[in-house]
Amino acid sequence: MSMRKTRTTFSVPRKTQVVDIDDSHKVRVIVKNGEKWIGLTFSPAGTTQMIIESIKAQHLVPENEAFTFCLFNLPFYFNPEDPVAGGQIWKFCLAYGYRIVTTILPTKSTEKFLHVSKFLEFLESTKINFFIIGKEYTAMLATMPDESRDFRASLARVIQEEVEWSENHSDKRTIEENEYVYVESEPPIPNKMQKVKINGRYGNDLSMKTIAQSLSDTVCTVINSLYTKLFTMKPTLFDEGSTANDFVLKVRGSNEFLVPKKNDGSEYTLCDFDYIRRCVAHNEPIDIVLYKRSKMYQYLYDPEKLKMSKYFHMFVGNNYWGKTEKISLFLSQRGAMINFGIQIMGCGKLKMKPNDQRFLSRIYFIASLHYGTRILSKPECSEVIEVIDGFVQISTPITILFDMLLSTLPKETRLIISVYYTEAQLGSKGGENREHDICLSTVNCKLVDYNGYFMKGTFNVGMWENINPNPYAMCCENSTGRCKLIYRMIEFDKPVKMDTFIATKEELRRTLQQTNKLLPEHKDMYKAAVEADPLVSLTEEEIRLLWIYRGLVMNTKPRALARLVSAVDFTKQDEVIELHRLLERWPLLEPTPALELLDFRFPDEKVRLFALKCIDAMKDHELVDFLPQLVQALKFEIHHQSFLAFFLLRRALRNKNIIGHQFFWFLKAEMHDNRVAERYGVLLESFLNGIEGYKTELYNEVNFQNELVVIANEVKNIADREEQKEYLRNGLVKLKYPEEMSLPLDSRFRVKKPVKNCGNVFSSKKKPLMLVLENVDPIGNNITVIQKVGDDLRQDVLTLQMLQLMNNIWKSAGLDLRMLPYRCIATGDETGMLELVQDSETYGKIIADNEGTFRVFKEDLLTKWLKEQCSRPESKVTFDQAVENFVYSCAGYCVATYILGIGDRHSDNVMIRKDGKFFHIDFGHFLGNFKSKFGVKRERTPFKFTGHFAHVMGGRGAPNFKLFEDLCLRAFACIRKQGSLFIYLFRLMLATGIPELQSEKDIEYMRNMFMFDKKEDEAREEFRQLIYKCLDAKSQTFNDLVHDYMHYK
Repeated sequence: MSMRKTRTTFSVPRKTQVVDIDDSHKVRVIVKNGEKWIGLTFSPAGTTQMIIESIKAQHLVPENEAFTFCLFNLPFYFNPEDPVAGGQIWKFCLAYGYRIVTTILPTKSTEKFLHVSKFLEFLESTKINFFIIGKEYTAMLATMPDESRDFRASLARVIQEEVEWSENHSDKRTIEENEYVYVESEPPIPNKMQKVKINGRYGNDLSMKTIAQSLSDTVCTVINSLYTKLFTMKPTLFDEGSTANDFVLKVRGSNEFLVPKKNDGSEYTLCDFDYIRRCVAHNEPIDIVLYKRSKMYQYLYDPEKLKMSKYFHMFVGNNYWGKTEKISLFLSQRGAMINFGIQIMGCGKLKMKPNDQRFLSRIYFIASLHYGTRILSKPECSEVIEVIDGFVQISTPITILFDMLLSTLPKETRLIISVYYTEAQLGSKGGENREHDICLSTVNCKLVDYNGYFMKGTFNVGMWENINPNPYAMCCENSTGRCKLIYRMIEFDKPVKMDTFIATKEELRRTLQQTNKLLPEHKDMYKAAVEADPLVSLTEEEIRLLWIYRGLVMNTKPRALARLVSAVDFTKQDEVIELHRLLERWPLLEPTPALELLDFRFPDEKVRLFALKCIDAMKDHELVDFLPQLVQALKFEIHHQSFLAFFLLRRALRNKNIIGHQFFWFLKAEMHDNRVAERYGVLLESFLNGIEGYKTELYNEVNFQNELVVIANEVKNIADREEQKEYLRNGLVKLKYPEEMSLPLDSRFRVKKPVKNCGNVFSSKKKPLMLVLENVDPIGNNITVIQKVGDDLRQDVLTLQMLQLMNNIWKSAGLDLRMLPYRCIATGDETGMLELVQDSETYGKIIADNEGTFRVFKEDLLTKWLKEQCSRPESKVTFDQAVENFVYSCAGYCVATYILGIGDRHSDNVMIRKDGKFFHIDFGHFLGNFKSKFGVKRERTPFKFTGHFAHVMGGRGAPNFKLFEDLCLRAFACIRKQGSLFIYLFRLMLATGIPELQSEKDIEYMRNMFMFDKKEDEAREEFRQLIYKCLDAKSQTFNDLVHDYMHYK
């Protein structure tokens, strides 16, 4: 039987970009012919032997030699009679979007190969990944576009590199142990020589021994000491032949460990660990457990499975199927001296916005070119065109030309095309009265493909309806949208390589301009420009000055790099290449200021790579604090393949428990959004492929979440509260649980199953579930969490992240304000989990527990409640200690909620723990979005501070009140110095889709709260006045009175 074929000659370098020459249903075969590799494609009909015979017939291999059909570069063979299209591996790869590249080898060289069915077994085991990621991703695998396939292959090569590096440079078991170590997040202990008492146990045994150790002792010393004491007391607990070296230390009730060695081989001391630092700082007992070291290695692959895993990464990362020779017949962008333009061919299924009853009969198109937030040329509008039944009446293509040469377009340029409803006359110029027109749909488009070539041809894209044009938005179509746009790009007879701003070696070798001596008349303006806060718009003169003195900026103010990049005209080749030369020599920045360079204003690839080089210096405990912003910054990347994606995958793989666990859930939570499902899905799949057995943990977490969502939705259909509670408890009992599992909220939380008869349903609108879960550690406390379904928790996650960051900054400055930024994580579309702060009560409930209609006016009610809590036998604090806790924590939350503009601060969104610690919950409104009623603002104070709070402190002028004032001013001054960081972080979150964080104007509120325009003493005094403004405001008391009447009458 003759086989249909195509033939391409190509070389096989170590790393090339994949360029498909045929569709995914063809059989790809690479054959070595002399010194050349030949790429052949065949119809999938027939057997592997038929393909071998066809290759022999072309005289590409010796006809008299026996050959075997194999996977390319892998030790797996097919039998001669194996069908190609009908084979199971072929079906698997088509279903899940994998490319198969094969070859034929002399049979004698394949004697030690395994049949391909063995490799298929491993492929089948990866199906768990697709359950974990979700159906949104699985549904798109069979039709995965080339860019996503190549992204997947690139990430597989990253995994290969990480595996090779870890095997060659470190002890894998030490690395595994360090993934469960939490160090250096808490402030260091001043006196490292002091001795502390340590309560120690072994396993599930409740027998305890107390030892005294110096904080400077090594963990190895502590393990030896504790093992000796426990073994002497009860030798039968331990396995025969065990030694102290067989154990590590685990924190009681938490999957947090104290291990002997760091990754670099040096030894840990007790005072390195966050747990020890917290216990010493708060004078709490240190409770640890001897834990079998071997249990920490349960997720490491055995050698055989590890070998198959390596083969899998090679299979997915195969980049040998490409054109042998680089495209030689192309046009250089540098010579494309023509105006850029597009032709609109058609647009259909338009409709007016919901509740807009006007008849849709006329529209116009508007197109604009954007580089970050910069508009590169004047937006161009079409004439006003007729619309009939939602379809634009286009008889001849509509040409839109820009006043910009293709040769000057940066490759990161975005084309935004929008459709506007108008009442202007047909045939008139669109956009003349745009403030009265309405945007019906819009889409952001790329001009350059992921291989660096100008995109050509006709495009049929789904548009995003009922939103305004947004340069921050991703370049992606709405694949599920009704409204479709057909447009065509400029055509060339050859591919156009976008190389205007890619410097040649000669261009990069040019000598940098010498540092200019700052002229006296420029000194003030230069200082203002380099020290400007991130939201200040520099004048044209300031921008020009920065560029003139760019060498001076590099040598004396390198932290002002973002200001300098903002001064570059990215349509001018000489300026861009000069910037790239500067980046080669620029001193690395501190990691946190470098975060700014990843926001939407800086799309240049080399700028973003420089930022990542700086950020890579962050330790794991630092990086995880900024992970939400780094994941969101992926949306600013114009293509799937980016240095940021590779960076995040590497760091997640290097510490799968601390970074990887959070990384997984930040991606997973947005998989319902089809704008990011493809990009995030490929990253999730790659992460799961690289974490060996740890994916079992994530499978259990995802499965539990899915089951809780089903229960929560059923509970909402039940009216009676007791029946709701009964349904929840019965539903939890029916579920199957693994022996133990972690929770999305924090991988340190390890549980077995819910505690019987302890679940509850809250009365609020979305009916959150309260779950009490049995701790895996028999001497650990039960873990209580809240599962929410129907609430968007992304704003809560962001707010709590900011509170935690402020808390860290204060602690680093020696100011412990005893904050309680409880844990919270979004796990999907309007689903998530929160930590329940035990032994706490809402301010509203404390008010309601008093008698009388006007009980809110009793100034001592909170003070009385706190005294009652401290008089309980089980209380761990005295009243004076509780008051101190209240003073400190109240100061912290007053400052934090002021800066963040937290709204909706009614009395049930403020809580007090029984030890006096004050905290806020439910952050549905921020950045000054305060609630109104009938057009009147309900909240007229900058933060919540009432007479009840002041009474606990002893009233105005009392020592504790003065302490509160002083703490507020110190806390505000401390955060104000770091104000720019918070602006960077909020900027990086602009792509989240959070309703109250849509543009830079929203962040302007926070900038004003920092009072950057005032001197420090002026800002401190203004904040002091705000305390008294809150205290004197009758509106707070009135709001609490109304809330008390409405909810507790």
